[in-house]
Amino acid sequence: MLRLIIHVLSNALGIWASARLVPGIYFDGGWGWLILAGAVLGLVNFFIKPIVKIISLPLIWITLGLFTIVINVLMLNLAAKIVGALVIETWTAAFWAVVIISAINYAVSLVIKEEK
Repeated sequence: MLRLIIHVLSNALGIWASARLVPGIYFDGGWGWLILAGAVLGLVNFFIKPIVKIISLPLIWITLGLFTIVINVLMLNLAAKIVGALVIETWTAAFWAVVIISAINYAVSLVIKEEK
């Protein structure tokens, strides 16, 4: 349960950092909305992303895995459509937001693994 909470919080932190650093990403909400956006992104990645990856497996193979970046951008855009407080204007902005969110999630996962 603690890992789930940490994952939601790291997603929320990534969304917040993306909104601060990337032009074209806007977040119009408080911390409650930010945590909700992190939870929605986590749920979208948990339930929908595996299905999309299976369907697009040939494209992932042909591009040597680079198509997963497109899938991550699509998942972030879907989460933004669900949470109205998160606005993504362009695909380029979504790409850089995915890079920031992934980097923050990776850093948090390294810290969590060190604590065990």
